[in-house]
Amino acid sequence: MQPIIAFDIGFHSGLLQTIYGVVMIGVVLAINSMAIVATILFFKSSLSTGVSLSKLRANILFVMCTQLLALAQLGLIAVWAGSLVLIGLFQDWEPSLRFSASSYTTMGIFTVELPDGWHLIPTFIAFSGLFSFAWAATSTITMLSTLTNYLENIQKGSKSTKPN
Repeated sequence: MQPIIAFDIGFHSGLLQTIYGVVMIGVVLAINSMAIVATILFFKSSLSTGVSLSKLRANILFVMCTQLLALAQLGLIAVWAGSLVLIGLFQDWEPSLRFSASSYTTMGIFTVELPDGWHLIPTFIAFSGLFSFAWAATSTITMLSTLTNYLENIQKGSKSTKPN
């Protein structure tokens, strides 16, 4: 049986990393929310400005907006890496970025020995990555649906203007 003091220290370090992890998940999801909403609004407004984009330009716009969502994910990995450097778990950015990217993508291929009391951090990073990737994927599907509707409307419009 563990002494009460050992349990107490384990509880406090677990509580500290849980608070840190939950706060960071909130920060990551807030930033992700802003990036996703801005990207979707930009995409939808670009298709509905009254200026008719060609099919090719509309598809290029879709790819660019999808890439913006991917860049947002890379930025969020950097947010995690920066926070890990700020709290002193890593001294340098490079291993912190590699660790954050490995955990965020749930690959777990970059292993590092974390200090005692910080072993739940990869789990919190993975949770935020799973939520963020799922959100970006559904946003991509939303944009794809908007693109499909736009392209169908272009096709209907070109059929109705063709002479008999």
